Amino acid sequence: MSFYQFALIQMALKYDAKHDPLGAMRAFKTAFADVEENPDWRSRRLIERQRWNPYSMEGGSTCAVAGDNFVVVASDTRMTAGEINVINREVDKIHPLSDNIVLTTAGFHGDALQMRKLLETHLHKYRFDYRSNMTVDLCAELLARNLYYRRFFPYYTGAILAGIDEHGKGAVFSYDPIGCIERLPYSASGAAEPMLVPFLDCQVGHVTLSEGTERPKLTLERATALVRDAFRGCAEREITTGDSIHLVIAEAGKPIRHERRKLRED
Repeated sequence: MSFYQFALIQMALKYDAKHDPLGAMRAFKTAFADVEENPDWRSRRLIERQRWNPYSMEGGSTCAVAGDNFVVVASDTRMTAGEINVINREVDKIHPLSDNIVLTTAGFHGDALQMRKLLETHLHKYRFDYRSNMTVDLCAELLARNLYYRRFFPYYTGAILAGIDEHGKGAVFSYDPIGCIERLPYSASGAAEPMLVPFLDCQVGHVTLSEGTERPKLTLERATALVRDAFRGCAEREITTGDSIHLVIAEAGKPIRHERRKLRED
């Protein structure tokens, strides 16, 4: 019962029965009519509190950098709830789908697992039908179509698909939740995206260098070192990014390699 309704009832109790014997009854009727028409659960604050939400943002950050004949994909391993509750410190957010395709996701972990399972099913069927592995370009289009099919109830993830294309070049495809796709030299998603993208713009895209300035070549060693530095900086400033860096390196003609490095754990 609200304070206004309680005040009306108190006023009814103070009515003089000699001069107005029905005043108390009228006040009670007014107060209870107001309770019936405007209950507390109908207020905006309580509606927001009781509204069911099928999604959960569980933090994490991912990025991918493409080179001439390689691609470096990285993510942290922390899973959080409500930004401050650490659920798990060793969660894999990078999913190698084949020898030349890697999927990485940040956001709602349940949707990320479902997305990985969906792509693995399609890749397995493609191998069965055509006796060969799907290229990263075809898989990127496949993921875009499946995200678009779910546009009215989308996967609550930031997906990045990376790998080695049919020409031996590194490829990175960035998505929004409803399937808009773009091939980029580098991309990032997740909670630390506002910090990762400017760093990569500066160190990989060289958008801050003036014309005529020599740009350093992006080698595999330099790309790996830049990704490590980027995640170390994000772990100092973003609470849901931390614990470990999971690096996946794909090179043309070589098997996929995995690396792990420690980050902040607080």
